[in-house]
Amino acid sequence: MWAWMRNPLLPSAEGPDFTALRRSLRLSDDQCAADGESFQRLSAPDRARVRRGFARFLAGSNPFIRHMVLRTREYLEQSTDRETGEPLLRPVRVRLHGEGDDEAIRLPPFLEDAYGLAEDFCRLLAERANSGLFRTMLLRRVGSTMEAGRLTVERLLDDWRDVNDEEEDEEPPADLKTLTEAERALLTSFLKALAANREQDPKLAAVRRLLLEQGWLELGCIVFSQFYDSAFWLATRLGAALPTEPIGLYAGASRSGLVQGGELRRMPRETIKEQVRDGELRLLVGTDAASEGLNLQRLGTLISIDLPWNPSRLEQRKGRIQRIGQRRETVDICNLRYAGSVEDRVHALLSDRLEQIATLFGQLPDVLEAVWIDTALGELARARATIDAVPSQHPFKLRYTRVQPVAWEACSRVLASDARLACLRGGWAGKGGRSATCWAR
Repeated sequence: MWAWMRNPLLPSAEGPDFTALRRSLRLSDDQCAADGESFQRLSAPDRARVRRGFARFLAGSNPFIRHMVLRTREYLEQSTDRETGEPLLRPVRVRLHGEGDDEAIRLPPFLEDAYGLAEDFCRLLAERANSGLFRTMLLRRVGSTMEAGRLTVERLLDDWRDVNDEEEDEEPPADLKTLTEAERALLTSFLKALAANREQDPKLAAVRRLLLEQGWLELGCIVFSQFYDSAFWLATRLGAALPTEPIGLYAGASRSGLVQGGELRRMPRETIKEQVRDGELRLLVGTDAASEGLNLQRLGTLISIDLPWNPSRLEQRKGRIQRIGQRRETVDICNLRYAGSVEDRVHALLSDRLEQIATLFGQLPDVLEAVWIDTALGELARARATIDAVPSQHPFKLRYTRVQPVAWEACSRVLASDARLACLRGGWAGKGGRSATCWAR
């Protein structure tokens, strides 16, 4: 704990604690470090002062928080370059669709029954499973598409054969692979509910309506799903409905390819990216393997066929088209969800704070993934507590709202890691001193 006194020890102006400590140690403000034995020389009250102040130092006075500058996308879009008068970042606005309470997709009765059976199964499984990932796996996949749910149930009944998808690396616990009689009965009833109506998932109709009736296909579109089962199903169904339209399927490993006429022809992902970049491909269906490191500026619309329970993935998806080089001033994004589903209930819980949290942190924090799991298992009070615990202000903003007088936007150099370390080791040099000069670069 005493190490925070060594380098840098903050100047007296930072508060009475530092004034008292410097007085006790006989250190002037131009001395930025106390030696390693200084803590032992302090009186008992001053040692208590150090212990009390340690948490405050970490939260508000450590060198990175003091000297790093937070620049959100909103700030960059609203600020202008002093030399050119142009925005620091050309704004690319987002027009959201499907966010209203009445815009969730209504399930026909047979699908409502199937969804209810999936919920009952997950509640039973939760009684003997510790992992939130596997307790709620079926609900996440049914919430994507009923086809993904159907395939998952078949694998669960077959001793969890190949149950992992691209987003799950760990194996299910061995004790879960032996289903109880009650669990098997629920899964069997689920399959019976879907058996005669597999082609009628309303999400397919919603995607087709956006692409063809709303003109999103003409603007170029990527459709995201977190599950390969959903992405493959959607790509092949769209391919059958649009036989002359090439559709890219962008997924992990060797699962990517080109769909035409409902048939998939395997193709390297690099080839698919080139075709999108060159304007040869205007419709792409991708798993979250496409949500990182893929630039899709030529596509002007995005559909999320499901809402990932890891909220940062939703931001990563949006970032594929809301980026530098996007030709449209406003991109259109639609997030699909079933009415009454876990995703719909979480949407209702988060709707009041979702935009504020995303604006505050630049994305949705991963801690909100727990909200989905708690909601799926009926723990609504715990879900609300998680949401309420997210700060209403960014930690940087709580202490530092203005940076002066350096024109940070005009800086042309970025410090390498070793240079940053050198600056930090330099302590709090006075005005115009070494540390100030380093950070001003």
